[in-house]
Amino acid sequence: MLWFLGVIDLIAAAILLSKGFGIKVPIAASILIPVGLFAKSFINITDIGSITDIAVALLIVLGIFLPIPWPILLIGAIFMIIKGIMSFIVL
Repeated sequence: MLWFLGVIDLIAAAILLSKGFGIKVPIAASILIPVGLFAKSFINITDIGSITDIAVALLIVLGIFLPIPWPILLIGAIFMIIKGIMSFIVL
């Protein structure tokens, strides 16, 4: 189960990086992955990882409507990559 949550983190990081590079992301992915991040964040809402999930989900959803600066997308992607890799290492 934990590896699946790590995969969601890595997909979210890929979406953030693709938005930063100007690559079009399918609207379904831009909606379904943030929904998964929100659902995942409610497992333990007081954890810093859950707060990161909520922030990245908001970045992805806002990125549909607004241009988000590249450094913000990069910081969010780095956090999600670290979280995703740590999910695989913990196993």
